[in-house]
Amino acid sequence: MHLEHLCDASWTYDVLEEAPPAEHHDGRVYGQGTGTLTGRLAGTARWSNFPRIRDGYALPDARGVIEVADGKVLFTLTGLSSLDDGRGLHVLMFQTAAPDHRWLNTVLAVGEGDIDVAHATLAMRYYECSVELPLEGWELPTASDGGLGSGLSTR
Repeated sequence: MHLEHLCDASWTYDVLEEAPPAEHHDGRVYGQGTGTLTGRLAGTARWSNFPRIRDGYALPDARGVIEVADGKVLFTLTGLSSLDDGRGLHVLMFQTAAPDHRWLNTVLAVGEGDIDVAHATLAMRYYECSVELPLEGWELPTASDGGLGSGLSTR
């Protein structure tokens, strides 16, 4: 896998409502916010998030729109964020008709960063992921190997 820097993002919650975890149940948070992205993907964002809260972690489930120079980019964001030490991992996917940003329609991005729970802000760095094939020393299974369900093999 190859990772190439896509953007840095600053996310800020403007609205934050919480239903804390109850015994044997997940909690939930509902939030809305804004963001600023700089890099190959640059613009301002509006989003909402409805993460589950479990065992000191938030599992984000966000949707939003990024205003870019030639239009709008819709995005989805999932991940895992520690509410204790502030570490976060995100996965982003995009959809757009903006002419200069259509390349994002086939991008899966991963991000890492810091969450400041007390101030409801996040600082993240995102990377475009691309597959580097063929993988040296690996071959896809053939029908004689048991088909696609048998996984990757080394030969």
